[in-house]
Amino acid sequence: MSILGIHDGHDNGAAVVHAGEVLGAINEERFTKLKNDVGFPNNSIEYLTKDIEINEIEKIAIARIDGAAIFTRLIPEIDVQRRKLFRREVPKPSSINLQMSNIIFKFIQEQRPKWFWNPVGRSVGGAALNRRLKKLGLDKKLEFVEHHTAHAASAYYSSGFKEALVITLDGAGDGLCGSVSIGDNGELKRINEFKAGASLGMLYGAATVACDMRFSEDEGKLMSLAAYSFPTEIKELKDYVYYDERKKQLLSNSGKKYEFFIAEHMRNTLLWKNSREAFAYSVQKYVQEQVLKIVRQYIKETNIHKIAVAGGLFSNIIINMLINELPEVEELFVFPQMGDGGLALGAAYYIDFKENGKFNRKQIDNLYYGPEYSNSQIESVLKKYKRGKKISYEEVSDIAGHTADAMLDKGEVALWFQGRMEYGPRALGNRSVLALPNRHESRDEINLIIKKRPYYQPFASTILEEDAKKLLEPCIGKNRFMTVGYRIRKEHGSDLVAASHIDGTTRPQMLGAENRKYRELIARLKKSNGIGALLNTSLNKHGRPMVMDPEDAIWTLLNTGAKNLSIGDFRVSKR
Repeated sequence: MSILGIHDGHDNGAAVVHAGEVLGAINEERFTKLKNDVGFPNNSIEYLTKDIEINEIEKIAIARIDGAAIFTRLIPEIDVQRRKLFRREVPKPSSINLQMSNIIFKFIQEQRPKWFWNPVGRSVGGAALNRRLKKLGLDKKLEFVEHHTAHAASAYYSSGFKEALVITLDGAGDGLCGSVSIGDNGELKRINEFKAGASLGMLYGAATVACDMRFSEDEGKLMSLAAYSFPTEIKELKDYVYYDERKKQLLSNSGKKYEFFIAEHMRNTLLWKNSREAFAYSVQKYVQEQVLKIVRQYIKETNIHKIAVAGGLFSNIIINMLINELPEVEELFVFPQMGDGGLALGAAYYIDFKENGKFNRKQIDNLYYGPEYSNSQIESVLKKYKRGKKISYEEVSDIAGHTADAMLDKGEVALWFQGRMEYGPRALGNRSVLALPNRHESRDEINLIIKKRPYYQPFASTILEEDAKKLLEPCIGKNRFMTVGYRIRKEHGSDLVAASHIDGTTRPQMLGAENRKYRELIARLKKSNGIGALLNTSLNKHGRPMVMDPEDAIWTLLNTGAKNLSIGDFRVSKR
């Protein structure tokens, strides 16, 4: 019997797990085309259950208890307005509104007392969820999984580690901003938790907003901007949150809890005295220092050296790189959908183990959990656009070789659509924009015609697993999911010049045998230029989620400056 996991908050989605195996997982944004969509994942549930008999689903795992969520479950428009605020689509709140929001936030943030919030969240929120699920033909028992338990489960049950130190850190969820657990032969035991009132994730998100970027979306930009500063330190950051090793707690000397209120205070006090680059550097350095304190302390206390992590703060690849390079860390696994978008799968994993007791000892090696389209399905879409005289296309026998030759001969930027769609925020060779990594122009061309990102944001790389040690130093572990930063060997800096950052790092996907067609493409490039790597970024227009279906792929071709698309066995060109 299978477990259906659901997350109905920020970046909502659904997942199905059976006996420790992931049958499918997807986020609602891919259907609605609203990046980091909020609300109830109707489309995701319908997609995952269309090939699964409803009576094969044993239980439904709900990825948060959160008594405060009853408001958004009863009044969905609240979540819609939150998303608009996060994306800066509504006017900036006034100072009075920020003050009032901070007072309310203090009251609900830590979800105290638990004896009140948890039952209310389960009963009132559960009733609202049941009504929605019954409309989809799902009348199953609901199992509520606490926010950070779901994060921890996502990391542990996909890591393949029998024993692991499991750490979660994010903005806030169910009254917490983090947790520390021990995973042992399938069982998860929490040994510490951090209250949401002092949150490193909230600090980082607020700093992102202070720099006029989007909360819970542009934190990667702040991390990238940090590399453009000289070394500096802003001591006042400690007032917002710091880790006390003696008390084993994240603490705050400030009464500021609401992220936008913190951001306003930072803008008026810290950014007033520092450049954006220096501010970004200081925040990045400070937060990574606090995280490393937590990791080191619990490795020493537990004597466990395999680390599994999840939660939005671990989308920071530089923090992950520094953890990975710690001498006391034997192996690091970062759950690839580390933010709230991965909660549905974490909840499903957790309840599946409770019900079936099946512990999967193999680390996941791919994230191709989404929809796949046959050549006939693809061609039916192509014919429609060809009749409209918008495209021309041809079927080719070797799509990987054909695409590689075009990249080599013309320096072409390739839109690449193949197989099952990736789960999570990273393109892993099935919904990708590809370019030669040793052409400095590749980065500027992609930015100009498709992405339109700031100058300080780098692009990621895909490197053949067997070439990783040649290009990276130190090359620790086999990272298939672009979750950790790596330092490029100086003598190979020019080989990855378009897929690296100013600090000499890259965010690689180390490709094994999990994606045959994608590997064939890179192998063809390697024969000609000697580099088993390329620049790889997600197939989407700036501001939209990753492409899901052929219709969306054609839309992206027509609405960007790209000229060609490789989709299934077809080469498509704009007229």
